[in-house]
Amino acid sequence: MSLKTAIIGGGISGLASALRIAGRGHRVTLFEGEDVLGGLGTTFSWRGYELERFYHCILPTDTELVALIRELGLGSELQWKRTHMGFMYQRRVYPLDGALDLMRFSPLTVRERLRLGVMGLRTRLRGLDPALDGVAVGDWVRAQVGERVFQILWRPLLEAKIGDQYPGIPALWLSSRMSREKSSAAPETKGCLTGGYRTLIDAFERRLRALGVAIRLRTRVRALEPRGDAIALRLEDDTLEPWDAVVVTSPLPQFQRMSEGLRLPPALARLQVDYQGVLSSIVVTDRPLTSYYWMPIVDSGATAQGLIAMSNLVPPERAGGMHVNYLMNYTHRNGALWAESEDRIRARHRADLAALFPGAEHHIVDHVLFRAPFVEPIWTLHYSRLRPPTSVIPGRLYLACTAQVYPNINSWNSCCQVVSRMMAEFDSETAAAGVSAEPRHATA
Repeated sequence: MSLKTAIIGGGISGLASALRIAGRGHRVTLFEGEDVLGGLGTTFSWRGYELERFYHCILPTDTELVALIRELGLGSELQWKRTHMGFMYQRRVYPLDGALDLMRFSPLTVRERLRLGVMGLRTRLRGLDPALDGVAVGDWVRAQVGERVFQILWRPLLEAKIGDQYPGIPALWLSSRMSREKSSAAPETKGCLTGGYRTLIDAFERRLRALGVAIRLRTRVRALEPRGDAIALRLEDDTLEPWDAVVVTSPLPQFQRMSEGLRLPPALARLQVDYQGVLSSIVVTDRPLTSYYWMPIVDSGATAQGLIAMSNLVPPERAGGMHVNYLMNYTHRNGALWAESEDRIRARHRADLAALFPGAEHHIVDHVLFRAPFVEPIWTLHYSRLRPPTSVIPGRLYLACTAQVYPNINSWNSCCQVVSRMMAEFDSETAAAGVSAEPRHATA
């Protein structure tokens, strides 16, 4: 018997969940509120090319995502490249690729540089130490590198990512992030798909349709309601549809709102997880701004918190030989910067370019802005004890969302890991209920 299963959300978690469940032989329908699939991996058309709205890269440690890319037939499009990191401090750019660059980082004293290097080595060894779950990130960093290094380097980086709520973040989140991005002493290497994330999203869609998955775009789910042994989806048009099983991949606050009528366990219903949003200002130029792929911007009088020169990673033909740059601001959806108009934010970022990269303003070909309100979860101390389960109502309701990626950074790879954990429970619980659908293979 196959289960009639609804997947809510068309980002990576929803796409991966639909792929796995349909592959087990169940009847799957994917609901997505927007008019395109992909979530934060969504692209936009620019002069006949598809560019990502938000910057992405693939790391060698992203084993689940890489395996999925190969499973979908895109292994030959996976390209790896040596990349470089710069650090702009007081409008001066410093290379910060490895130990030698760190030893030359003149804003810090020699002793401070050594302590910072030791911190990096310790993190490679203890990146996922569970004891760090209960240690505030600021206390952890200060204890290793001192107050001055914290104020010059780490506090601006933490505020850029988390805002003024950073003091409550567990050190485990930062150590996990450092371990993922600096997991070895080898030169920094990042990956991309030669055709971009659009090729991955399209490959998902082709495979899902071949498996018989129904994809319903522009269809928002307002609420989940009990209907005997089933769960019903109440849509925005007030239509009520019953399903044997439901997988929700929406951000946790949205899941909690839509499931209020289900009487969830209090620990899950009341769990408070806030999110940072992001402003992604994409500036296309006819010449490169920098040779660095990634550059934090600190104490330089700029609105933007960082620059990602994507054309230092992706093939130049992805944008017709132009150079694609992302000026980023992680900011809360209730914050003052978020409330500013698109024109005002773009004007701020253009002023940043003129001040930080003199002459760059004359080489701007195009400039667009995108926003996403739920991007980076703002973790609290001891979050490992609070992390939501993937099985909410065994055999009926499952959750695979960004509130479950902790202690990992929110990425497509960590979302794939959550889906794998969810599928282990889905398989065992549906089997215990006597459900044994035949595996289904995609057909052209």
